[in-house]
Amino acid sequence: MRSFIKKDLLIFWRDRKELATVLILPILLVLVLNFAFAGLFSNNEQSSLDLQLAVVNQDDVAEAMARLNEKLVNEASLGDQEAKALVEQANDIHPVQLLFDFLESEDLNDWVTVHKLEESVAVDKVKEGDLDAILIIPDGFTAESLYAAFVGESPATTLEYKLEKETSNSSALYSIIHGFIDHLNYQFAIQEIAGASEPAVKLPEGGFEKIGAGETFTMTQYFTVAMGALFALFLVATVATKTGVEIREQVFNRILLTNSHPMHFLIGKMVSTICLVLLQIIFVMIVSHFILDVFPDRSITFWIGLIAMVILLSLVLSGLAAVFTAISLRVNDIDAANGIFMLVILLFGIIGGNFVPIYILPNWLQQIGEWTPNGLFLVMLTDWIQFEELSSIVKPSILLTGIFLLFTMIGLALFPQRGKAK
Repeated sequence: MRSFIKKDLLIFWRDRKELATVLILPILLVLVLNFAFAGLFSNNEQSSLDLQLAVVNQDDVAEAMARLNEKLVNEASLGDQEAKALVEQANDIHPVQLLFDFLESEDLNDWVTVHKLEESVAVDKVKEGDLDAILIIPDGFTAESLYAAFVGESPATTLEYKLEKETSNSSALYSIIHGFIDHLNYQFAIQEIAGASEPAVKLPEGGFEKIGAGETFTMTQYFTVAMGALFALFLVATVATKTGVEIREQVFNRILLTNSHPMHFLIGKMVSTICLVLLQIIFVMIVSHFILDVFPDRSITFWIGLIAMVILLSLVLSGLAAVFTAISLRVNDIDAANGIFMLVILLFGIIGGNFVPIYILPNWLQQIGEWTPNGLFLVMLTDWIQFEELSSIVKPSILLTGIFLLFTMIGLALFPQRGKAK
């Protein structure tokens, strides 16, 4: 068996052009793509939204308490003393002021600018594109909001949100304001249930929240992983091409004349593919890491997991090489077979996310791509880079192992018996 493995490795070693292509070209592509797309997809934590909001305040806070007292007496049928007590409590709650305090808080003032304007001026500025949206606080909003909170009804007067056209900025502003109103209503509901004698409404906290402790998956890491896996696929196609060369030179027939078992030929191809894929991917990742600092400050556990995943991919691709080798020994036109093999490799590369990020593909194509060996490898490595959790890679590892066994069985089944090779 050692001689068969040595034979296949020597065939690749003697083809220095092919060897240089699979080792040097992916690194060059990683460098070119990284500099070409630098900053285009990066997450710049220093950048912030620039949201411009006009607030038109038509409410008269001075008259709000008198109007509230009148509504409590006339509409809620409360006594003068009881209504007066509720109004005194409401003096500490001014929804409009709470809204301004929230929009101008330290958490929001870096990316939300509030302009207090008249409605006509605000409308003109929105049409000119100087402002993103208008928030109108109608007359009676304070009294209606407090009355609704005290009697447990929906307010008769609500805020009005106007915009010229739907944009990401206007949607973000709407979400902020809507979140504030929801939080305010929630606070009122809690006070009503708890039966608090004095209102104590808390402002919601703004800003961004980072969920989880995962690392960022950068485009540099994507280019490195994608190019490594893509050229590993090309290695499988090269194995099929070399098989065609051996068929033309009667190498397989000479092996049979030595009375060696034909299966040694196939196993030699698989083992040599494992060695070449391991060498190629690890070489690309290590060189790219030293040049671009692809995986900074990573633990030894991360690198062990990375190598384990590369080994899994090399096993799967050795199974695919077995299938291609077996087919090559059965067909009459080896050039046509090599063309089909290359089409399969290109198809795997496209739907597996090696040519373009998989998330830009249609959902149905993404689901198919995640079942390809390179697609599974990319998904698994993405999770490992971000979270470094063993649980996130167990299922993909099992699937890759299953694909390896499937490919190997197909290769063994298709491998021609003695005397049946073309």
